Amino acid sequence: MSDIGINGKTGNAASVIGCMSIGEFVFYLAYALYFFSCILDRTTFVEFLFIPVSLLSNILSLAILCLLIFKFILQKASVNGWLMAALVVLVGFVSWRNSQEGWLFWLALFIVCSEGVELNKLAIISLVLSIMILVIAPLFAVSGIIENLILIRSGIARQSLGFTHPNIFGMYVILACTSISVLRFGKTPLFQSMLLISAAILILVVSDSRSTAILAVFQVLLLLVFYKVENKRLRRIISIGFVIAVVLIVFISFYFMVNYNPARSIDSVLNNLLSGRLRLAHGYYQMKGLSLFGTNYIDSPVIYWENGKPYHFVVDNAYCHLILRYGIIPSALFIFGLFSLLIKMVRQNQWDSLLFGIVLMSVYGLTETLGVRIECNYFLFAIGSELLFSLSKIDKREVGFQKYAGVPHE
Repeated sequence: MSDIGINGKTGNAASVIGCMSIGEFVFYLAYALYFFSCILDRTTFVEFLFIPVSLLSNILSLAILCLLIFKFILQKASVNGWLMAALVVLVGFVSWRNSQEGWLFWLALFIVCSEGVELNKLAIISLVLSIMILVIAPLFAVSGIIENLILIRSGIARQSLGFTHPNIFGMYVILACTSISVLRFGKTPLFQSMLLISAAILILVVSDSRSTAILAVFQVLLLLVFYKVENKRLRRIISIGFVIAVVLIVFISFYFMVNYNPARSIDSVLNNLLSGRLRLAHGYYQMKGLSLFGTNYIDSPVIYWENGKPYHFVVDNAYCHLILRYGIIPSALFIFGLFSLLIKMVRQNQWDSLLFGIVLMSVYGLTETLGVRIECNYFLFAIGSELLFSLSKIDKREVGFQKYAGVPHE
């Protein structure tokens, strides 16, 4: 598979690896291992290569941590960058210990180790591993080697095909399609659009995951906007609109988390459209409120059951999940980083695959937590490379959008 480098040049896999620094290679290896570890946690594999999944996950976590520490040591940053990086990791660590959920800590680590990282290479890793698990898990599930969970909703059977939940199948289909969109960004979106529409149909038929199917259709619309709009002034106006839209998404999420009232017709309608997501976010908010550095819900009353199975914490809205589970301060840092990145891209008149991905995943965050998870939203690496590292390659590009490849036609 060809790749587009920092100046838009293409090359084969060997040349790409050959021009990669040690630090970059270490980061990509760590990211691939982390992605694979997350895959294992989301499938019904009990063992992998005769190793218990729980043990393998611990081994992988230790290896990833060592690789990222090595990458961090190799980086160049200003004193302020180092201090900010240390603060981000510390906040992530404290929040992890309080919440007993670790993906924000890993997000913080990958962000502060992202100097010199390129978007297309992350997209390739995501695409390869997503396709791999979309082949292996269903094949093993159909063969009876691992469990195929079947959930019933409104009389409709939802196949998980070897994943821990039917929505996870839809999530990896979406991730594969998104990575293809990134790698083909700037080219005619006909192929991506056909692929995404087919993906939406597949998701509905197999797992009845309505949210991910809708997100697939939304991605088609966003691709068309990025491809069709050529006027620079109109691009800037739309970019500003993107920032406003993300602000509104975060604000609306928090508003209904706090003020949801099923007696109001609009609240009830929106809650039904979002499959109960407003009710659940509000329910957990009422249960424990907000904390500074995270809350553990393991011993809390159960307010959500699915097929008779109780779940201690189910908040699919990424922003509500973030603030309820990880606390006010980590959430404020994340949102500040996200908005700062968006504002910087608008100021630099970027109209590229990075802006596309950040906007796409920010909207995804309205219904799915994949919007703020680094193994899903790998676009978040740019919070570190754009905002923390004054000497990173990203600040040396001659044209604002060449770094990320896939420049739409002019």
